[in-house]
Amino acid sequence: MNASGNRPQRRVVTAAAATVLLGATLVACSSATTATDDASESITLGYTATLSGDFASYGLQMRQGVDLAVEELNADGGIDGRTVEIVSADDEGSPANGPVVAQQFCDESVAAVLGYSFSSVALAALPVYDTCGMPIVASAVTSPELSGASPTFFRNVFTDASQGEAMAAHVYESGVTSIAVLFQQDDYGQGISDAFSEAFEKAGGTITSAQAYQLGSVDFGTVVDTALKDDPEGLFIGGFYTETAKIAAQVRDAGSEVALYGTDGAVTPDLVALGGEAVDGMTVYSGFSTSSDDPDTQAFVAAFTEKYDSEPTSWAALAYDATKVVAQAVSDAGSTDHAAIVDALSAIEEFPGATGPISFDDEGNRLGDLIFLTVADGAFVPVSE
Repeated sequence: MNASGNRPQRRVVTAAAATVLLGATLVACSSATTATDDASESITLGYTATLSGDFASYGLQMRQGVDLAVEELNADGGIDGRTVEIVSADDEGSPANGPVVAQQFCDESVAAVLGYSFSSVALAALPVYDTCGMPIVASAVTSPELSGASPTFFRNVFTDASQGEAMAAHVYESGVTSIAVLFQQDDYGQGISDAFSEAFEKAGGTITSAQAYQLGSVDFGTVVDTALKDDPEGLFIGGFYTETAKIAAQVRDAGSEVALYGTDGAVTPDLVALGGEAVDGMTVYSGFSTSSDDPDTQAFVAAFTEKYDSEPTSWAALAYDATKVVAQAVSDAGSTDHAAIVDALSAIEEFPGATGPISFDDEGNRLGDLIFLTVADGAFVPVSE
């Protein structure tokens, strides 16, 4: 990791530590709903995600994007002359920690909150954020339940519904007319597979089978055998990279060359590290590609690679953009007043980001199009049209 440059100021606490600080009992936020507007003081943004455990990679990659964005903002004079700070909390992937971390951020009167690895954690936190009017721009939570769930919630990642529909159209238009579906047994897996299956059948395709599996599973022999017995032309895996890689390996071990399709939850170098040759040729989707010739994308890729000595993932890019969007909203609002920032976020239109132009609909969802990628020689490359 390249540690050159001025690092953003950052404080990190775990959800457990936040619980101790808050006396374990959640209380209503204070009447103050703004950070200080003293021009001599810094502007503090909250960042929370799953930063430990089996699924820490998403949160850690997002934090890299946040840190780079803050470093660039501060090098360019901050937000209207005020330095930007990050206070970070590990939600540990537990919905029970969502309200605890939210209360911490409300009590500290941060200007806005970034991050979130899991929709269930974000959903649990929203009622607390509503009491202090906290603006949130999340980068990895895709559940349709978050659409319009709070007037202060925005996300620059596409929803399960839009992703499932777009992937189904892409698969069907590529010539695949029958497909088996496997999905992890949770809101993410169920939501994305339902959206995919409905759109695929509506297009004229056939779902030959649909089966759930548990996160943490190792042996997928039974579900793989069931999925393959009807001789589908494709296999869609609605889940995270760990299980996706294992399923792909077991499909290939079974002697099948069926076309494999995955989700944005599989778009991480860990998929290739775990799956090896078995994931070569798999098609996935994302909101970001390092191969884009967009000048904003290439500027981000260059800066990220210089800082971290590795190419950015989509999660790093999304969190980088979220940070820049929040900074723009604070500047447009001319204040750290939460309500003013929310209004400014609602008015964001075609903000030039590393992941493309950013706008939000009236439910806080991002507008735009997915990028389809295939794994080739250990890298994610855009699918040729």
